[in-house]
Amino acid sequence: MKKLCALFIIISLLTAVLPVFAYEDIPVNMLINGKTVSFPFNPLIRDGVTYVDLRTLTSTLGLSYKTYPDHESVIVSNSRTSICLVPYEEHATVADLTGKSDKEYTYHFLSAPCIYIGNNLAVAARDIASVFGYALSFDKEAQTVYFGYAPQMISAATREAIANRTYYFQNQAEFALPSFGSGYCWACSYAMLISNVTQLRITPSDIAAVNLTKSSSGAYCYHSEIVAAFNVKFTSALSENSPYYGGRDSVSGGTYINNPLKDDAVTRAALKEALALHPAGIIVRFADYPHSMVAVAYDGDIILFNDPAPTSSGAYSETGKYQGVPFSETCVAKKGFMLSDVTFIQAITY
Repeated sequence: MKKLCALFIIISLLTAVLPVFAYEDIPVNMLINGKTVSFPFNPLIRDGVTYVDLRTLTSTLGLSYKTYPDHESVIVSNSRTSICLVPYEEHATVADLTGKSDKEYTYHFLSAPCIYIGNNLAVAARDIASVFGYALSFDKEAQTVYFGYAPQMISAATREAIANRTYYFQNQAEFALPSFGSGYCWACSYAMLISNVTQLRITPSDIAAVNLTKSSSGAYCYHSEIVAAFNVKFTSALSENSPYYGGRDSVSGGTYINNPLKDDAVTRAALKEALALHPAGIIVRFADYPHSMVAVAYDGDIILFNDPAPTSSGAYSETGKYQGVPFSETCVAKKGFMLSDVTFIQAITY
């Protein structure tokens, strides 16, 4: 009995001096690319790490999410990059899917391992942000984490500039373009830019009418005929002395960006320079995913676009949803393309 009492006393003393590990979970709001999202558990900060439900985060960003129960792993990917995550592991593997890397994968040391919160796999938001190129910021006063585009970062002057730019979208009910506007992104972009330059209301139907004089399709853009019809002309989107200037395209009048390494930062800097020269806007063309949209403003390093992508591909709509959005919100980005995938940019002047 004496031995048992002595053992109990020793255990009690040890317990009294050993630290008790308890997590303090701080619930926070999270906006993903400026939007409020519904999560299965509230995003939280634990020990300086912002945890968020991995499946919800990746779905909202338009990333692929696949589970592999046999390996207890999850692979998140777009068309360029994938990351393989295993719960409670301190590192992940990242693969370049473009075929440009000579390595099958690289190790990515995580800021914090993935953990389960209830039945949901939670990830440190900063790890997904760093792998897929998103910004991450925290407003302590508002207790809000901004993943990607933070709305309050856009100044009132920039918002006003966006509001004064013409915005059209492909399935806009007013114009009832054939096939709900499928293929009319360039026509819509021309209508937006020429309207901004001339201060006249030039519509996608007006652009289509020019194309129809040369073809049976109003979506097939005849570039020189379009600018001639509205008494404007193409001009270089960048100064020929600019380090970003990569020459001109003779057919579309577009300006190539000198960006051999396909660096998003280079494209961003080139677009900012182009918008400073042409504040009415710049048409941005992607050939690998045939789409055009208009860069209308920038605020800091955020480029904002009027993207004519349709609200629905099977119906006309009274309202578009891609006016003045950052690149991460555009249909091109949601398909896994990067800003550096721009083929060329177009500027128009009198």
